[in-house]
Amino acid sequence: MPRARRLLLTLLLPAIILAAFAATAMANGGPAGKVDICHWASHKFVAINISVHALPAHLRHGDVFPDDYGQCP
Repeated sequence: MPRARRLLLTLLLPAIILAAFAATAMANGGPAGKVDICHWASHKFVAINISVHALPAHLRHGDVFPDDYGQCP
């Protein structure tokens, strides 16, 4: 039984660690804590990638999220 437990641990532990990193990345807004938004600039929206920490300030001054297809209005 110890051999089966060791094999199971060898296979499951890397999968659990990988899942934890993936969940953290998604919670932080994707890779490196970044998120895509549509920034209001010069009377039109422009797609930019910003830190999740800057997101509240951008949303306060009128920036929006892209639509389901990733396009800005």
